[in-house]
Amino acid sequence: MKNIKNLFVYGTLQKGKQHERILGNIQGKWKKGYVNGKLHNISSGQDYGYPGLKLDPKGSKVYGMIFQSKDLKNYIKKIDKFEGNNYKRVISKVYLEDGNFINSYLYETK
Repeated sequence: MKNIKNLFVYGTLQKGKQHERILGNIQGKWKKGYVNGKLHNISSGQDYGYPGLKLDPKGSKVYGMIFQSKDLKNYIKKIDKFEGNNYKRVISKVYLEDGNFINSYLYETK
C-alpha cells in the first residue's frame, strides 16, 4: 500500500474512547472528518460490541476522527493486528469540515 499518513477512526480508537492508547504513543494530530457508508455493530460483549463500517457512496455520513502522523507507517502493522480478522485496511477519501478531502487509511469490515 502507499505511504499514507492519515488514519480515519470511527470507533474505539478515537481520542477519549476505550482503546485510544493504541494511537496514544504516536506523535500526531487529530482532525474531524467523515466518510459515506453504513455503520453497524459487530458482535456484542462487555463493551456492547464494536462498530463496523461498510463504505457506500450512497450511504449516510459516518463521522469520526482523522489521526495524522508522519510516523504512522511505523505502527500500521501493530494497528492491523489490533483490528484483527473482521476488518481490512483500505484507502478512502475522507471529507473534512471545510469540504475538502484527503486520502486516508481506514478499517472496513470484511
